[in-house]
Amino acid sequence: MTDMPPTRFRVVERGRRLEVIDTHAGKAPPARRTEAPRPMDGKTPRFKLPEKLRFDGGGSWTTDGFYDAKGPRTVTLDASAMQKLRYAGAGLVAVVIVWVLLAPIIPALWGAPLLLINPKVRDTLREWATGFIDGLASSQ
Repeated sequence: MTDMPPTRFRVVERGRRLEVIDTHAGKAPPARRTEAPRPMDGKTPRFKLPEKLRFDGGGSWTTDGFYDAKGPRTVTLDASAMQKLRYAGAGLVAVVIVWVLLAPIIPALWGAPLLLINPKVRDTLREWATGFIDGLASSQ
């Protein structure tokens, strides 16, 4: 376990009163980290959200080989493609919420995530996602 860093404040008694003195007053504030910490293995995160580039709503998106057969690649998206990507994300969230709500009622749904263990199912989903990403890239 490491020791605590030294405090920047000091309390002294002057004339039967306690005064707090800032020892860093007048000094430049410490530099703050502006970006998120990187994973320990040095790889970039797999699910990176699209970055907005322009005022019209377009942006760029760097995909990953985990869900894109042609990845990693950077796809420049216009405003309509970004909207389609938002709808696809909302649809995926809705499917997960419906699954969570129905799985306690219908126990057979607990086996649905186990389908992802099958390599053929994973490859099929990956090819579908690659086709969707290609459709977003070609809509420009």
